[in-house]
Amino acid sequence: MDLTYEDAIIKLEKILDELEKDDCTLEESLEMFKKGVELYNYCNDLITKVEGEVKILLEDDKGDLVDSPYPMEG
Repeated sequence: MDLTYEDAIIKLEKILDELEKDDCTLEESLEMFKKGVELYNYCNDLITKVEGEVKILLEDDKGDLVDSPYPMEG
């Protein structure tokens, strides 16, 4: 799958909206559910990768995580 996180979330939200309408056949609902699970897993994988990159960026020269607060704007 070659989507941005944001595009995947939008597609997932559309699937949820369709499933909530209750006007789909069982087969259509199952296919949408499968696609929704696929999108959910894709988004989860993207988040996991980003979390790993953030941890690497926050490590000090000893390999320990540096606990610093996120800078607030304003």
